[in-house]
Amino acid sequence: MIKAIYSMNGTIINECDALKITRDFREKPDLMWIDIHLKNHELTHDETLLLSEAFGFHEMSIEDCFFPQYYPKIEEFDNYVFGAIHGIQLRPNYFQEFENSIYELNFFVGKGFIVTTHTEELFFLETLFEKAKARPQLEMKSIENILYNVFNKVVSSYGFTLEKIDDKMEALEDSVLENPETENMGEILDIKKVIFAIRKIAESQQVAYVYFTRGNNNLISREYLVYFRDVYTQCAKVNQAIIMRSQMIVSLIEVYMSSVTVRLTEVMKFLTVIATVLMPVLIVSGYYGMNVAFPEYLIFGKSGSWFFAVCIMVVTIIAMLVYFKKKKWF
Repeated sequence: MIKAIYSMNGTIINECDALKITRDFREKPDLMWIDIHLKNHELTHDETLLLSEAFGFHEMSIEDCFFPQYYPKIEEFDNYVFGAIHGIQLRPNYFQEFENSIYELNFFVGKGFIVTTHTEELFFLETLFEKAKARPQLEMKSIENILYNVFNKVVSSYGFTLEKIDDKMEALEDSVLENPETENMGEILDIKKVIFAIRKIAESQQVAYVYFTRGNNNLISREYLVYFRDVYTQCAKVNQAIIMRSQMIVSLIEVYMSSVTVRLTEVMKFLTVIATVLMPVLIVSGYYGMNVAFPEYLIFGKSGSWFFAVCIMVVTIIAMLVYFKKKKWF
């Protein structure tokens, strides 16, 4: 599916027909943004002609649009620059299936035009297109402005994902400290996989953005270099934030293991106290359970000896509990 917005002789035109876009492009519009959603990783015949013949894009660049890879790319050609960057568009159950939330955005940038292609529906591009339609004077004033808005949204997607991870980690930390459960470890490992998946793609993204910060770049005017340096800086900050989250998730695992150990220690202490308290009962009952005549029978009689034995048990238990309490063992 293709859509385009471009300016010709001061008029803003919205078009979804590839043949019409091809004809208008040959008339040299002032500024053109084309977005192509490759459903089922395929281009229509008219879209292929637009990219290969009208724009003259290299066949290897077009082929890269069909088969997304998890690494960035910047390639210079005579009349355009081809690039591939990656962002995150969260889906349901993204902690369990995070790989499906990562998307690749390919772009062709030249003098007076930008073409974006993607195999998934990207909602932020829809938003940017609608803004361009509503406020063309602001959103369509230059190629640099469009490119910066796209880059900024892609890099911001990492920050939004990290916020979701922070919220999840805070909730897990509270749960682990209050009452650690086996399910908590599964959730922690899911977050760990997400963080490592983000780190795998984010660390190399700066390679693509640094190209647009160079002063000798023919596509970016000097006044816009500061905007792309800002994108590059944001990307660097994201990488630092991911490294911090990697350390935090390791600490959270340690907190979980410590909480489980403390909980197990409390259980073992309780069981030890019970076993220790009942030990005098076993000794006394074993002593009076022997089939022999005890001296106590002469003093208390048979019935009195039973009460005497029970009293010894109760007094011993109370004495031990008082002693344990003084020692603060429970």
